[in-house]
Amino acid sequence: MKNLQAMGKLQETALCAADSPMEQVLKMASALARRSCPILIRGESGTGKEVLAGLLHAHSARASGSFVAVNCAAIASSLIESELFGHRRGAFTGAHSERPGRIRQADGGTLFLDEIGDMPLELQARLLRVLQEKSVCPVGGDVEVPVDFRIVCATHRDLSAEVHAGRFREDLYYRLRVLELRLPPLRERRMDIPFLLRRFLGELIEPGEVTHALAELPVEILRHSFPGNVRELRNLAERYAALREIGGDWDQVLGVDTELDPVSESSLRNSRLSKGEILSALEACGQHRGRAAAKLGITRRALQYRLAGMQASLV
Repeated sequence: MKNLQAMGKLQETALCAADSPMEQVLKMASALARRSCPILIRGESGTGKEVLAGLLHAHSARASGSFVAVNCAAIASSLIESELFGHRRGAFTGAHSERPGRIRQADGGTLFLDEIGDMPLELQARLLRVLQEKSVCPVGGDVEVPVDFRIVCATHRDLSAEVHAGRFREDLYYRLRVLELRLPPLRERRMDIPFLLRRFLGELIEPGEVTHALAELPVEILRHSFPGNVRELRNLAERYAALREIGGDWDQVLGVDTELDPVSESSLRNSRLSKGEILSALEACGQHRGRAAAKLGITRRALQYRLAGMQASLV
């Protein structure tokens, strides 16, 4: 029952459509949230790996502790050791005071290491020792400090290939990959676009304007491949909100250096379908989506996109 309740909260936060590939991810996440074993999240840049890690922490037994996020790709290799493990005063030039490090800050909570594949090999060995010994020794120190945290890592790389190439330690790989979650790119879950836009627009424009904005959503956006994934969609929502303040609409948004996929004839047919036509086709086909899509002259996936948009407008 707790897992079902957790899934409901996770799904409410992610706002995914029914039958979305995200459903299985959320089911798995709800089952894993209260466990303390390491989790590896795989996914392209912009898919929301840190958001999922934060949700795992928020629904875990460690929710009252700290959620400490470190992007291993964003910190210079000369600084990441001190950033993670901390240092004693005078440990190196510029170390004017003691620093506990992000690992100790995560004690009692969750340590999230984003882009773990970018961590230097020499530091991988130190991290492995911390995980094995459950203690950390700061740079320049000689006393181990006990730590108790749950580690969640994320990467857009194929760590198995990185291991074979000698760029990632095999023992650390298996230590971190006790459980694994894969976040699908937005192009594999386009039916979620209206739901995600509702959340983003709800933060950016007046609540009463959101439903109108979704009703006017061009089919081109539903068909776009979104190489930047959810992050790119968020940027699109922010652009819409900014242009709306000066009388702009989706046409102006798409005209601002937005390269979207070309629209096919079937997609144009899809955009012209009314809500009544769709509901009538579903009723005539006994709610069978495949037969209803064929009756309407569109693909089953196109029908799912339209249904997702209709559901989101009612939320």
